[in-house]
Amino acid sequence: MEIIVEGTGRKFVTPDMITLHLNFVTKGNTYAEVLENGVKNVQKFVSLLLENQFQKEDMKTKKFIIREEKKYNEITRIYEKDGFSFQEQATLTFDYDQDVMANMMEKISKLENAPMYQIFFGIKDENTIRQNLLKDAYKEGEKQAKTIAQAAEKSLLECRKVDFKPMNTTYTSTSMLDGTLMRRGMDCFSATANEITNIFTPEDIELSETLYMLWIAK
Repeated sequence: MEIIVEGTGRKFVTPDMITLHLNFVTKGNTYAEVLENGVKNVQKFVSLLLENQFQKEDMKTKKFIIREEKKYNEITRIYEKDGFSFQEQATLTFDYDQDVMANMMEKISKLENAPMYQIFFGIKDENTIRQNLLKDAYKEGEKQAKTIAQAAEKSLLECRKVDFKPMNTTYTSTSMLDGTLMRRGMDCFSATANEITNIFTPEDIELSETLYMLWIAK
C-alpha cells in the first residue's frame, strides 16, 4: 500500500542580524552635477560608517544609475528633458545590536541629503536551521504515515520518495523600519539613540520547511 503524506517542520527564531537597504538619490541639471553631488553624498555616508567602527567594504553596492529625467508637458503633450538623477542602492549588514542600529539611525537623520533606507531583521545561520527544519518535517511525515498504516492494520516498511519545494523558506522577520521620513533630518525626526531602542522589538522569525513523502506499507 502506498501512503502519501506531508510533513512540516516549524520554528520561531529571534533575529540576530540587521540589514539596512540604502537608497542614495541626487538630482541636478547636468550629468556632471549629479555625478559630483551624488558621489559626495555617498562619501559622507561612508565617513559615517568609518566613524562608527564599520569598514568601507561593509557597504555593498547593488545598483548604480545616472539617467536623464523627463517630465510630461500637458500643453505640448510631449515628454521634455528635466535634468539628471543619480541613484545608488546598497546594503549594510551587521550583527543584531539595538544600540548600534539606533546610533546609525540617529546619525543618518543628521546627514545632509541623507539616504532613504529600510531596516530588515534576519538570521545568519540559515543552513543549520534549514537542516533541522527538514529533519523535523521528515519525522512529522513519518509519524503521520505510521498512524495511517496502523489504521489500515499494516506495517510501515520504507519511505520510497521525498520531494519538496526548494528555497521556499523566508529567513527575514516581517518586522521592518522605514527611514523614508527620517532621511529628511531633524525637521521630521529628532529622537535620540536611547529613545529609538525603546520604541520597538522585532518579532521572531517564523521558519518552516515542508516535505512530501511516499511511504510503503504492507
